Amino acid sequence: MRNLFAIQRHNLMKAILTLCLLCISGVSHGVQTVMLSDEANELDLNQKHLELFEDSSDRLTINEITTNSGLLFTQVDQDVINLGHTDSSIWAHFRLRLDSDQNTPQSWILESAFPLLHRFDIFVVEDGVIQESHRIGYSRPIMARMLPHRFFAQPLHLQPGVEYDIYINTMRVGGNVQLPLKLSKPLQFIYNELIHNHVFGIFFGIFIAMMAYNLFLFFAVGNRAYFYYIAYIGFSFLTFQTLTGFGFLLFWSDSPNLNEYVTQVFACMATVSGLLFSKHFVKTELYGRFITTSINIAAAFGVGLALARLTTDYFLSTQVSAYISIVSIVFPPMMFYCWIKGSRPAGFFLLAWMLLIVGAVMYTLVLLGVLPSNALTNNAVLAGSAAEMVLLSLGLADRINYERKAKYSALQEQHKAIVRLKEAEDRLMHRALHSRTTGLPNRTLLRSTLDGLLQETQQTGFTLVLVSINNFHEFNKTLGHSNGDAILYILTERLSALGQCVENIVPIEDTDARAHYISSVEGVSFALMIRELDSDVINSVVLQLLKDMEKPFEYQGLTLDVDASAGIAFHPEHGSSSENLLRNAHIALEAASGINEKYAVYSQEIDPYNQRRISLLGELRNAIDKDVLQLYFQPQICLDTMEVSGAEVLIRWIHPEYGFIPPDEFIPLAERTGVIQPLTYWICRKAFQFMHSLSSQGYNLNLSINISARNLQDPHFKDQVCKIAKEQDVTLEKVIMELTETAVMHNPDEALRVLGELSAAGIRLSIDDFGTGYSSLSYLKKLPVNEIKIDRSFVMEMAKNNDDQVIVHTTLTMGHNLSLEVVAEGIEDEATLLKLKEMGCDLAQGYHIARPMPANEFFTWLSNYRNDASPSPVASIIK
Repeated sequence: MRNLFAIQRHNLMKAILTLCLLCISGVSHGVQTVMLSDEANELDLNQKHLELFEDSSDRLTINEITTNSGLLFTQVDQDVINLGHTDSSIWAHFRLRLDSDQNTPQSWILESAFPLLHRFDIFVVEDGVIQESHRIGYSRPIMARMLPHRFFAQPLHLQPGVEYDIYINTMRVGGNVQLPLKLSKPLQFIYNELIHNHVFGIFFGIFIAMMAYNLFLFFAVGNRAYFYYIAYIGFSFLTFQTLTGFGFLLFWSDSPNLNEYVTQVFACMATVSGLLFSKHFVKTELYGRFITTSINIAAAFGVGLALARLTTDYFLSTQVSAYISIVSIVFPPMMFYCWIKGSRPAGFFLLAWMLLIVGAVMYTLVLLGVLPSNALTNNAVLAGSAAEMVLLSLGLADRINYERKAKYSALQEQHKAIVRLKEAEDRLMHRALHSRTTGLPNRTLLRSTLDGLLQETQQTGFTLVLVSINNFHEFNKTLGHSNGDAILYILTERLSALGQCVENIVPIEDTDARAHYISSVEGVSFALMIRELDSDVINSVVLQLLKDMEKPFEYQGLTLDVDASAGIAFHPEHGSSSENLLRNAHIALEAASGINEKYAVYSQEIDPYNQRRISLLGELRNAIDKDVLQLYFQPQICLDTMEVSGAEVLIRWIHPEYGFIPPDEFIPLAERTGVIQPLTYWICRKAFQFMHSLSSQGYNLNLSINISARNLQDPHFKDQVCKIAKEQDVTLEKVIMELTETAVMHNPDEALRVLGELSAAGIRLSIDDFGTGYSSLSYLKKLPVNEIKIDRSFVMEMAKNNDDQVIVHTTLTMGHNLSLEVVAEGIEDEATLLKLKEMGCDLAQGYHIARPMPANEFFTWLSNYRNDASPSPVASIIK
């Protein structure tokens, strides 16, 4: 019973399994058999014909598949098998029958238009027996196939009325798997290939033409955008070669292993070069740093992917596809942002990108069965890519044209800027070389003309004349500077008109607008040059020029006249350079003003700044330091008692080369340079030593020391004098310091302060050369002065000249009324001495009494004078 039950249970399970297999078999074999007839030349296999099995372990053989086909396969739900990225082994199955009406066997070509499958095995089975097997995946060389073709194409030999099971096994590790299957008669297949080759020839021809065109532009323009665009076209070209199968067919047919790399590497590099091209084409740095940074990062990532694929065995199809997808989605909005910001190239980029995306979407929809398969949709990607290439090339051409126009516009603006700059430079140059007030050439242009004149090989000489308007400051002070400028312009126009009439005058500036013969040197001084060396002719020309210049003229209802003077310097006599000629002409002009003459000709005698004086200045410092100067003393007598009351201290310099140098030559130099301070202190020290010697020998005499206006500007002058007196052990009550009226009036307030300090220290003060200056009696009244000295110019001729007598008498009266002692200097004869004694003069000094003498001779003279040892005019008066 137990065995019987077991047998019944086994039979029941077998019946159930058979029923299930029958049900499954009924479902799996619901696909339609592909019927081939003479009416059809080609047939696209769709979901009605196909069933599918996914062998994830890749272990089943064809025998196992055919044995269990009813259990394994399921009908597909799409016309084109598209499984996406998968590592599984994919089996496809369909039935095929040649119409029994056919009389002879036929060959049909089975084609799968997706060339990126590593394995593509075809098995033709009849009644469970394998009739044909073909291995034509890209893992095998192209020539190992029965039909070398860019896709997987295999001829099938079919008998009429026989039903065949066609099994296809495909595999692509880590990549997208598609099986667009088609059956074609050989003639139709060849016809289709001719059409496709023609289309692809046009397409790839466009690529090559664009590369050549842009390569030419790159070498012509040298812009990196063209280089990256050429790289983009080149890598895109290679990518499409792999996607269309032409690369394996034409270029690396004997190297099937390259198929594992080229698609991903070329796709990455096409994306990278496209990114770099877009950056330089659109110039993204002008519209946002973040865009440029993002492009650089994305490009670097793409290069990294390509290098990873080349250097490792990893199949990075998923990563590359994700990378390209992200770039395709993210960067068009960035380009749109640039376009919104005003980038013209970004518009071309967006339009070209859109055409490419449209083509890719259309082709994808064809593969998914959404769109019908035809010449347009099947080649949509190619058409979009070609349109993109052409449009971007047009964009580059437009950019060249736009940049050319912009460059031309920039060149025009640059030219205008250069013109404006040149005009500005001309204006600046004119200002630099001309007086703003008068418009005349200035000193710089004058020197340039002088230098050119001096360089002439045939130059025989010329004369430089400086003309100065002496009283022009009165116009500025009276009428104001604006009116003064207007008057100056009138005078310069007059001088220019007069200069044009001078024979042989040299133009200082000769332009198309006007010739200038007069130059503005400084202030109200002007220069002209005459090719003439005859002094009589020059003197006559200058006098006439000054005479005409000084003629009265009308200005705003006022009749104005001017006073002018001139300085003259001859070349080459008075200088061989423009600097020397101008200097010497200036000195002559100063000399003319100083001596109240209309003009003066330069000479070394009137030059206070000649080289000898400059040399003397340095040697004077050395003479002070080495104590080689000498003091001379000229006695003064009291006219009441006829006794010696004192002496004036005078400095003498015996130069080893030039001999005796008068004080009026080196003292002004010392005053102008500051050497006067140490010189005065040296005189005080030597004079105080002499006073100490006098006192030790029983002579109680006054010493008069001349001081300068510069001494009165020294805030430490009194302290230094007191210090020197203390060092020499003398008292200051016998010291008289003489200074001129001009020195007092140079800075009356400061002079009053310093003189007050000197007076408070016990020093007596004297005004030298009284009556020759322009002192104010109000200041004279305030000054702590003890005596005045009548200038020799009034004393020397007073015995013969009544006017001088009146001046001397008036000065004596005024001095005595102010309780001042009066000293007369310059007494040359006895009559003058007697007249001064008669008028009541206090002290007398002059050659008639004694000449200045050194210290030792002074002691001798004193001894003789006291002992009446020598016949002297003074001694006779005493008797």
